[in-house]
Amino acid sequence: MGYMVCGIILSGGMSRRFQSPGEAWVDKALFPIDGIPMILRIYRELRKISNHVIIASGSLDRARVYRDVVGDAVFVKDIEGLVGPLSGLLSALYACQSDIAVAVPVDMPYISADLLKHMIRGTGDFDVVSPVLPNGLVETAVIAVVRDSAIAVLERLRGLGRTRIADLHRGAPKVQLIDIKKHGYDPRVIVNINRRSDIGKAVSYPEGPINGDIEIIRDFDVKDLAGTPRERLRGSLWWTIETGDPYEELRIYLSRGAYMLAAYALQDSSNIFEKYIAEALLDMIYRDINI
Repeated sequence: MGYMVCGIILSGGMSRRFQSPGEAWVDKALFPIDGIPMILRIYRELRKISNHVIIASGSLDRARVYRDVVGDAVFVKDIEGLVGPLSGLLSALYACQSDIAVAVPVDMPYISADLLKHMIRGTGDFDVVSPVLPNGLVETAVIAVVRDSAIAVLERLRGLGRTRIADLHRGAPKVQLIDIKKHGYDPRVIVNINRRSDIGKAVSYPEGPINGDIEIIRDFDVKDLAGTPRERLRGSLWWTIETGDPYEELRIYLSRGAYMLAAYALQDSSNIFEKYIAEALLDMIYRDINI
């Protein structure tokens, strides 16, 4: 049976920052927010947009525990050759029976089905869609994708040993970043619960120059990178990691305000001083975040 869209929950991490000294390990996914486990809150939002929810649980042992909480979902374990959310995402995409999928990390208990629907609409024209904040920070783990394109990128990343989920945005031909402040979404919808102190905290948007959606369009077929003329890969992750020259990719992101992606491009430079600049830029982006 096919589905219009797959909903994916990424829940394979160890939640190290969520732990308290001297306490037995606590699975963040099961921690209650307003009396409801985080994983169940997100599951219910995804069920508003999809009847096919896949949970990337990291291991089958955790899947058995989660099944008692959410019930009707498909569970997948991490796939070999990738680590972190990339591994869970690729495994879930292989289990997806739709052309479109939308993924949310398990520690975003206030995520909104309305935002996810907005992102899904973007996949009519773009391979990858995520929210962006006014200061250029991209919430890369909240992501709507065209399934086949995303699998092609992730398999390539798997072969290269890459680990960052933003590489999916940098490696896809067409990317849309939705300015969620401009569209009137409550900033709470993308709050990450990394520590227990994050629960219930006051949140606000950071200041920044972005005032509208960001569109990045590159002219290559990600499913046939080997057959793509090399020059057409300029401005993408593939050009940067092959040459160590991030400038074309950097220019694209800076000209549109995707400052976090710009910093990641600089991190792949062959120049050590440019790597230092990347770290400074990331520090600036995260410094005033109250989300």
